[in-house]
Amino acid sequence: MTPEQARAHAALILIHRLVRNHGLTAEEAVTAVAQRRRREDGPHTELVIAEAHAVVAEAAAPVMALMKKMAEAMQPMMQAASAAMAELARAFKPTTGKTAAARRDRPAWASPYGPRPHRR
Repeated sequence: MTPEQARAHAALILIHRLVRNHGLTAEEAVTAVAQRRRREDGPHTELVIAEAHAVVAEAAAPVMALMKKMAEAMQPMMQAASAAMAELARAFKPTTGKTAAARRDRPAWASPYGPRPHRR
């Protein structure tokens, strides 16, 4: 479906909903949708906007429900991964104070390998 076909299909859906839900005539609904598409204001602009929002909300509801189920299903795995990462971080922590003591003999910015060679 091309973008123009998708826009035409969306316009037909809005026109149908305006006639069914708000009692507009077909001509009023077509005019209202066309005005909104041209970014013009008309007497039914708010209805067109409300119906467009309703269509998007209805289309997004199943996707949001699926995402919620996926998040709930992934929660135990994420908790286990978090615990494993915490354990890994604890395993890499130094257990002796040698690293802190070794750094006290020189400033933090100084390299233990001597000064950097000068480039010309």
